Amino acid sequence: MHITQVMIADSDTEFTHLLCRALRATEGFAVSGSYQTATGLEAVVRDTNPDILLLDLMLPDAFTALRELNTRPERQRPCIFALSSFVSAELSAECDRLGVNFFLRKPVSISSLVDILSHYGTAARLSLSHSKTPTQYDIVLQIRHLLNNLQFPAHVMGYRYLRDGILMTIEDPAVADSVTKLLYPAIAKKYSTTWTSVERDMRNAVSIAWKRCGDSFPGCNFSRRPANREFILTLADRIRYELHLDLCADVPSPHSDVFL
Repeated sequence: MHITQVMIADSDTEFTHLLCRALRATEGFAVSGSYQTATGLEAVVRDTNPDILLLDLMLPDAFTALRELNTRPERQRPCIFALSSFVSAELSAECDRLGVNFFLRKPVSISSLVDILSHYGTAARLSLSHSKTPTQYDIVLQIRHLLNNLQFPAHVMGYRYLRDGILMTIEDPAVADSVTKLLYPAIAKKYSTTWTSVERDMRNAVSIAWKRCGDSFPGCNFSRRPANREFILTLADRIRYELHLDLCADVPSPHSDVFL
């Protein structure tokens, strides 16, 4: 039987004590740790790998922890339940942007919270952990996540071209070895344009993002603004590593409806 490990970060000691006791009394649950601070939480999550993280947003470093956790591949993050006594549309949107799975308003009864964790948190985590290979959605989401983190402008065509080019290269690294003969023409055909327009728009998107990031792409070892092919290969390799894809893995085609 799978034991769902729950990590709690909440400054309310009485609430935490009662919740820990309730979870330990619930079949299939265990408490991997409870903390009164969010400082250094990402490192603790990385070391202990809990299934669920219950986080009080009123903790001083709560959003720092969320931002750090959001840089990790989705399959390597816990299912996050955020709690807050303050609720607003802006807060909810920010939580959604930072990968929070469920947002709950305090006060919440212990019994209700345990029921919610049982019905939603476990299912959400297990559906990811039991998947043998990343789904098409996982791969596309990771591409978008990396491009957004590198401040690529999503409204320009070059963003779409790069997104498709990265997925094509994950599927078959050989296409990036001949960008003018294989990769650019394939993307141009999909969008009813010319391969020269694809190359130019990709280069423009890379240039915009490079300037936005201060002439440096975080997490990438580029000493200068990379060429299209160099950038596509680098991100494709990074995604393969983060999603544990090997070169023989079946990767969904970039012509799927998931891009629409």
